[in-house]
Amino acid sequence: MLKKLLSFFALPIILSASDAFVSLKYGLTSLNQDGVDFNNNSLELDLSIDENYLIVPRIGLSYISIDEKKESVSSLTQLNFEGVYDIPIASNLTPYLFGGAGYEHVSNSRKGFDSQFFLDGGAGVKYPINDSLKLVSELKSLYMLSGNDQDSELVWYFGVGMSLGTVSKAEYDSDGDGVYDNLDACPNTPYGVRVDPRGCTSEIVSQNSSDSDMDSVDDSLDRCPHTPIGTPVDIHGCAVTITQQQSMIIDEKPQIQVIDSDNDGIEDSLDRCPHTPIGARVNSNGCKIKKKRSNPKIKKTLHIHFDPGTTTIPFTSKPKIAEFADYIKHYKDAKIKIIGYTDTSGDPIQNKNISIQRATSVKRLLVKYGVPSHNITAIGKGDLNPIAPNDTPEGREKNRRIEIIVQ
Repeated sequence: MLKKLLSFFALPIILSASDAFVSLKYGLTSLNQDGVDFNNNSLELDLSIDENYLIVPRIGLSYISIDEKKESVSSLTQLNFEGVYDIPIASNLTPYLFGGAGYEHVSNSRKGFDSQFFLDGGAGVKYPINDSLKLVSELKSLYMLSGNDQDSELVWYFGVGMSLGTVSKAEYDSDGDGVYDNLDACPNTPYGVRVDPRGCTSEIVSQNSSDSDMDSVDDSLDRCPHTPIGTPVDIHGCAVTITQQQSMIIDEKPQIQVIDSDNDGIEDSLDRCPHTPIGARVNSNGCKIKKKRSNPKIKKTLHIHFDPGTTTIPFTSKPKIAEFADYIKHYKDAKIKIIGYTDTSGDPIQNKNISIQRATSVKRLLVKYGVPSHNITAIGKGDLNPIAPNDTPEGREKNRRIEIIVQ
């Protein structure tokens, strides 16, 4: 019996490439028509399959132990199919609503208490313990569709759930500013306003900061942006002379002399690499700094021709994503921003949700191809920034696209 039960819940995971969430819950059930008593012990095992839709499908199997003493009913077994909607809030807690239908089998049923179909619904909350485990609690109400002496049931569950799969569920960005709600210091920014990394409005947002002359002073602050590589500089990025370097490290007392044999700005008594070539960039120990492989700064459009209203990546587009993943894996520190777009057909709010789901689908596939998840941000901009007219089928197809920015 246990093998059959495990096979029943494992089959959807084997057949699906999507994320899944399995939970085991203990509950107390009330069967009393005249009041709420919660006298019956219950167990429920359920499985949710995340297909990037707003409503997540869930299948559950419940067992309720009945203590009727003089009656013949011993237990109830319920199989239910439900839809679950997570309510996005800026908190670790995730409240959710659910509803569906199912079938209840009565063991040793007595007259008037027969197996029957039911409708159910309720609310719950999840709280993460770590990246894969969550505490779960929910309150469920059942309404029986055929006549017997139990017109309804009420059950309170609490337990633990585990995420299965390589990618966690997409985070929410309520105001569409590219900063997820759990990191957004200004979660209600007007739509379309440029923001800083905290999600708040800023007059200037530098997304392409750089150090072109490699003097450790950002170009936006560098008063001498074309200093020869290896030249010692001050805090403004301008070259300093040997005399100036020594004046910064020599004590004002005239009897103390500082010797810097290789002129790297580190006196010999502190220099672990005393024979560094003149002009080489050094660290605080006087040793040469190796030039790091710089990350590429590119903007690439992936022509993934999504069908109208869908978020599923076509099979023909997966080689393009695999090719991009092989390229970007050589740059381990590269930050990748995936931006989803739609055409102007349909409701703008729905278009925004679809574009976020499309970007998340591409992120999920890149992670499966080996790109680190923490380096990728997925956002959606709906029908903004079209690259072709939306009044022709060809133009709308071009606008249903994915843009990738690598920094």
